Amino acid sequence: MKKIVLIIITLPIGLVSCKREALLKQNETFSQNKKKETSQTLATTTYNVTTSTTLNAAFWTNVQSSLQTGPVDVVFANGTYTRTSTVSLGSIGHNTNLLTLKAAGTAGGAVFNGSVAKIFAFTNCKNILMHGLKFTGDVTDYAVTFSNSPNITIDSCYFVDLQSAYYGALGVHYSGSDNVIVKHCTFTRVGVDSHSHMVYGAYGVTRLKLVKNTFTDCSGSFVRFRGDISTEGVVYENTFKSNGTYAGGVNPIFIEIPVFNDVNPGDERFGTSFMITKNIFNFSTSGDQSTRYNVVFHHSGYNPTGRTHLISATDAATLNSGTVTQKRAIMSSDLGLDGDEIRFSGNTNTNVQYNVLYRCQGGYGAVAPWTGIASIGTAVTTAGVATTEAAALAYYDDRH
Repeated sequence: MKKIVLIIITLPIGLVSCKREALLKQNETFSQNKKKETSQTLATTTYNVTTSTTLNAAFWTNVQSSLQTGPVDVVFANGTYTRTSTVSLGSIGHNTNLLTLKAAGTAGGAVFNGSVAKIFAFTNCKNILMHGLKFTGDVTDYAVTFSNSPNITIDSCYFVDLQSAYYGALGVHYSGSDNVIVKHCTFTRVGVDSHSHMVYGAYGVTRLKLVKNTFTDCSGSFVRFRGDISTEGVVYENTFKSNGTYAGGVNPIFIEIPVFNDVNPGDERFGTSFMITKNIFNFSTSGDQSTRYNVVFHHSGYNPTGRTHLISATDAATLNSGTVTQKRAIMSSDLGLDGDEIRFSGNTNTNVQYNVLYRCQGGYGAVAPWTGIASIGTAVTTAGVATTEAAALAYYDDRH
């Protein structure tokens, strides 16, 4: 009987041991899975800002430290933030953890102004979203600049009544500034003269994308993609309107792609790839009617190496009235432009004189055989344009 009892007792102990081992394995697996879930969902650190908050270097150092462990939201309460100095941010951002600077309430409720050169200046920053902020007042340079700063989005912001801004509302500069998106923003009454612009992309910017914004009344060309192969620009479903009453009654160019070569040989070349579609272009019948142009490739100064921007009168005549093949040959050999890389279609025009032009003005001491404008609208392509906002935001991404 004892042997039987011992056998009966031994069997349950063995079973319990097996079950315990299985449970331990299950618990270990559950714990590991839980750790994976936790590591994939990072908590967002929030910094609540009021008009009395000091936005000094120590504040941004704390923000940058928090970005090392997860996303950060800097939330600006409604109110007027009158700046007496520029908010300068250098090397702020994280490759994967997003830094968001946003209004706490309704877009436009956090208002920045002040008699300063710039309100915000970002240098060597990355992966930043600016949402719902408003910029206005006596800014003398730009309201906001991003330099050498990739993966930036400016969404639902307002740049309004910046009538002292010499360069403009938003500056995006240098080759490190790639994939900068400006969407759902409002730009109204910007600039002092022809030097001022609503968005100024320059010196090698790539993938500057303007999507579903409203641009109304600027003293200079509304949008610029300037030289040094600033390229892969997207202009999708925006509204451009010039009332012909601002800044002395100007109707400036809406989109300008210029180079300014003040040395010989020149050191700036045209950007080459642009997709411009589904925009509304509206020039007033009031004011100056001499520059009612949607898109202009503009040259001033000397020829850059390997190109002849200072074209002859004969070539200018061909650009104006030649066949598509003839126009494209001159565009390619002299200007470095490929008609298949300039995509322009599906736009709505009111009182527009020309869609796409080449303009040469000489200057800086260069001798220009010909100056004037030449229409190249028939030599660009209508194919391959985006048809949705998502497609526009992703345009050119397959090249990077």
